[in-house]
Amino acid sequence: MEKITDKYYLGGNKSTYILYERKISEKTGKETYKNIGYMSTLEAVYTSLLEKEIKEDVAILNNISQITNMIKELREFTIKYVKENAK
Repeated sequence: MEKITDKYYLGGNKSTYILYERKISEKTGKETYKNIGYMSTLEAVYTSLLEKEIKEDVAILNNISQITNMIKELREFTIKYVKENAK
């Protein structure tokens, strides 16, 4: 599993990508990963991730710098991911 952001991680196999959300239990403090969905492309992963973030905090729509930062994080992750997995 690869870290995309502090909150989201990417897993999968040769045919699909799996987007996970990192959760910390309030009761136990234990870290778990919730499966958000299965996607066939990285573009679908990013679209899903951005939509989820915007739905959770509609104020993001009015904050272009926050959206820009999210896109920058995804771009940096993608470059790193492709370089490491192109071997």
